[in-house]
Amino acid sequence: MKTILRFILLLIISVQWSCEKAIDLKLKDNVLKYVIEGTITNEPGSCKVYISETKEFGDDNQFNGISGAIVKIENKGTTIVLTEKEKGIYESAAVNGIPGETYNLTVNIKDLVFKASSTMPQLVPFLDFTLKPADFDTTRVTPMVKFKDPGETKNFYWFQQFVNDRIQKQYKVMNDDFTTGQEVNDYIVFENDTKNKALNFKKGDKLTAEMHCVDAGVYTYLFSLFNANGSDNGAAPSNPVSNISGGVLGFFSAHTVQRKTITIP
Repeated sequence: MKTILRFILLLIISVQWSCEKAIDLKLKDNVLKYVIEGTITNEPGSCKVYISETKEFGDDNQFNGISGAIVKIENKGTTIVLTEKEKGIYESAAVNGIPGETYNLTVNIKDLVFKASSTMPQLVPFLDFTLKPADFDTTRVTPMVKFKDPGETKNFYWFQQFVNDRIQKQYKVMNDDFTTGQEVNDYIVFENDTKNKALNFKKGDKLTAEMHCVDAGVYTYLFSLFNANGSDNGAAPSNPVSNISGGVLGFFSAHTVQRKTITIP
């Protein structure tokens, strides 16, 4: 199935951040599908699952939450049932993610069952987040992130980006195919690619990078989502590769969280 991706991947990582919806997908052939987006992090109270439904092309962008689902998280034989706090948003403060642990998600929507599993990797320290004056202009800012790949295991990284505490559509994923055991210094791109000059960057703006250590399934999803947004050759985008069984869109991720903030000088 081919889709048009609005390419807004907005996740809730902690209660301190604004409530944004994660994926807005619209299908060219008007076939509606469920979207499940779940996260568990190493921060307290961070277990959240968003359940929604895609919309027909031309509909508004409002979160189309699905109520009444049964959402469970299992770890080491203990199962927690999440509570629906708002329409389509299910949470639990009883699940605190631990690196190395595997978490199993089960979602029942009108007797349709969807399952996923994710193992939280060990935390790789986020060493630095810096910006040179030459790497800033009004429409594009390219600060640098720094971390050291541990080398003992295969590692995957996901950087989310915020401007003045607002999550951005840009993100970056990396693996250690060519950097195993090395110090990594790499740029991430903040860009205003719209015609709205009010979104241009200015001195005093706060840039935040959140570093997540993710497992292979989540990396594959995020990498395929980025590519599914379309390509320069005009090929129609396809569905990203979900790690959730049952034919839904979205993903489930148990990952670590670290964040650093800089101010444009």
